[in-house]
Amino acid sequence: MLNAMTSLWTARVLVIIGFIAGYGSVGSTFEHIGDERFLPTHVWYHFFREGMGDVATMVAILMILFAAPRFRTPVTWWLMLILMIGFYGPFWMGMPFRPELAAPSMNAEIIHLSMAIPAFLGCCLAYRHFAKPAHLATEFG
Repeated sequence: MLNAMTSLWTARVLVIIGFIAGYGSVGSTFEHIGDERFLPTHVWYHFFREGMGDVATMVAILMILFAAPRFRTPVTWWLMLILMIGFYGPFWMGMPFRPELAAPSMNAEIIHLSMAIPAFLGCCLAYRHFAKPAHLATEFG
């Protein structure tokens, strides 16, 4: 049972579940583009940048998780963790300093938690698959 819980596939599935849970949140960011409630139009540019950054972050994390074993190193695991902190951290980082930076509703807060918890759990479970890159000594001299 422990092997199933700590398998790399379990970690991958958890991260994907977090990304799927965030589909609505990231989709909402793109839906704000062109919405006249968010004027001036320069705000739309920021929504576009945020949305594209979110998509790029998710793709980078998936590339790390699905990379060949020779690329699974402590450095790539730390990169994945840093990407996740940059992706999920803003949900809560600004709130203590400016109430306007909090989630707009309890529903949004629940969505943010449903995005972040499985993904971070998956990242933590994946650690052991990145922690001991014994194959590097033989492949790279």
